[in-house]
Amino acid sequence: MAGIYLHIPFCKQKCSYCDFYSNTNIGIAQVLVDAEIEELRLRQDYLKNEQVRTIYFGGGTPSVLKLEQVELLLNAVYNKFEVIKDCEITFECNPDDLTTDYLNGLRKIGVNRISIGVQSFDDDILKFLGRRHSAEQAGLVINQTLAAGFSNISIDVMFGIPGMSFECYQETLLKAIHSGVQHISAYQLTFEEHTVLYKKLINNKIQEVGDEESINQFDYTIDKLNEFGFKQYEVSNYAKDGFMSKHNSLYWSNENYLGIGPSAHSYDGDFRQWNTANNTSYINGIKLSEGYFDREILTEVDKFNEYILTGLRTARGVSYDYVENNFNKNIGDHFYKIANKLVDECFIDYIGNSYVLNKKGIFILDLLIKKFYFN
Repeated sequence: MAGIYLHIPFCKQKCSYCDFYSNTNIGIAQVLVDAEIEELRLRQDYLKNEQVRTIYFGGGTPSVLKLEQVELLLNAVYNKFEVIKDCEITFECNPDDLTTDYLNGLRKIGVNRISIGVQSFDDDILKFLGRRHSAEQAGLVINQTLAAGFSNISIDVMFGIPGMSFECYQETLLKAIHSGVQHISAYQLTFEEHTVLYKKLINNKIQEVGDEESINQFDYTIDKLNEFGFKQYEVSNYAKDGFMSKHNSLYWSNENYLGIGPSAHSYDGDFRQWNTANNTSYINGIKLSEGYFDREILTEVDKFNEYILTGLRTARGVSYDYVENNFNKNIGDHFYKIANKLVDECFIDYIGNSYVLNKKGIFILDLLIKKFYFN
């Protein structure tokens, strides 16, 4: 089975840490929606008749759309693809966009999973991150979402933020745990180029949180969430039983997915394709039915590196048998050599014929992935 991602590239205000493609020209939302509906038509054969089990509205900020626009996009997916009956349909929201009527409308048109960008329950931290909502709004919106009948709710929180005390983060995480949601994504702040925070960092206006403090916050996250039944199934994602994100799990399992909209990525096992990260170029390209994307064919080495990149992020790790059965001997020998060395160094555990990162290894995930890469 496969998934469909719909990128909504609009934000009322750009957050200081975000490097995802979006702009503030919300006035062209209907034109963009029409273009995405046309892209769904143009690419209706991309998934090769696979059933669609997940639909994901991401951004940007999908919640700036009108309900009618969301419904138009959903109807287009159902008209062009075979969607399973219990399809997971996720909708990302900002707390300040949501109302009871909007939430009820989303539920009525078929959305069954809500992802709310909370980030923090501290107003000073929210201001630092460039968020538009308050801590009070975040709590109220979670309650509204529960009252609207949603039983699959995810919220994002963030750690490793300059100026945020350990006690402040503890308070945010505990409020998240006790908020009634079923899924929590806890991300360490990263300083991406071309963001406001990155510019402040290189101009010495702020400093990164030290490794020791970041590790303390990360350890606390894993332990406290586990204590309350949120199992870590991916580096930054924790869920109660039965509430893992099916859509994001597609990415980490190398399953096929179709990305619709500016900057969206697609994958069919042999090719990776990505749309232009520019609304005007995308819309004009869709009108011409060409020139709105680039793609690359994946070599065996590319596929191995992709498998490592996605598999090591998850609780299931990377499989000895999968490498043995899908890649040549040179790649296999390289994999076993690195994997066994990292087991000896206590960064990886060998569990059930798979290599799985432990807490020590997770914190230096990016470095360990690079060690595995085959050139």
